[in-house]
Amino acid sequence: MAGARGWRQCNEAERRARAALGDDGARGGNATLEQRWVEHARRCPHAVDVLVIAAQSEILDTAALFGDLDMSDADEVPTLSIQRFVDEREARIEQALAWLDTAIDEAERRGERPPRETRYYRAYALTTLGRVPEARQALREVIEHGDVQRWRAERMSALVELFAGNVKEALRRAERGVVDAPPEDRLISRFIRALVLDRAGASSVAMTELRALSAVSGARLTRRAMESVLPIHEWLFFRALADQADGLRSSALRSWQAYLERPEPEQPERVLAQRHLDELMPSPTPTGP
Repeated sequence: MAGARGWRQCNEAERRARAALGDDGARGGNATLEQRWVEHARRCPHAVDVLVIAAQSEILDTAALFGDLDMSDADEVPTLSIQRFVDEREARIEQALAWLDTAIDEAERRGERPPRETRYYRAYALTTLGRVPEARQALREVIEHGDVQRWRAERMSALVELFAGNVKEALRRAERGVVDAPPEDRLISRFIRALVLDRAGASSVAMTELRALSAVSGARLTRRAMESVLPIHEWLFFRALADQADGLRSSALRSWQAYLERPEPEQPERVLAQRHLDELMPSPTPTGP
């Protein structure tokens, strides 16, 4: 009886997950009303739609963790708080990635196509974890399978190429992500392009764009969505850059310091971050007569 009841519960959970994802597999607006997808995924390890929506929920919900990192009021850079955040976030993203891999394998075993955006969120998870070669390959598969609109894949590819140090290619893809996106979805693309522009040496253009974006209605929520895909050191870099553009000196200062304390940044990015940090430091008081 317990087994039959468990089977019925998983069947019902999969029915609700399929409805929440929508007919084409894309996450619907009512998906957030279900608060127990993670629990369902653990109890129903072969329910493809449940695994996919649980993974999406975990990936997107980790963005809320950023709110716990207040870089403006701390007496010093909250290194331990950041590391606790990193550990929790990575564990949740790794679990989401495992669910997505299982969902793809199970769907293929059944001879079915995984729900739409399954491969996209797999690439999302790999990008967030900073696993650049795997993320690049995952995005190729997203494009090959037509898993999402091409401009969505392009703007995420811009980030992956940026993390790989391919700034010219990142800029090309970021621009395509802006031009090809419909107006209602262009804000995230513009935030991504601003980050790429700064790293390409066009810091003044990037700052101007970030200041313009901060005045747009809904920009704060859009920025949070964009930040959710960034590895922690890239999040610190972008947070510092955006806060500096907005004139939030204290927060920007601490974010740059926290970024420079991380082990991940390469030397060119460290030099750029130090340059931005120096711009925030007061000029020495002249001495002499």
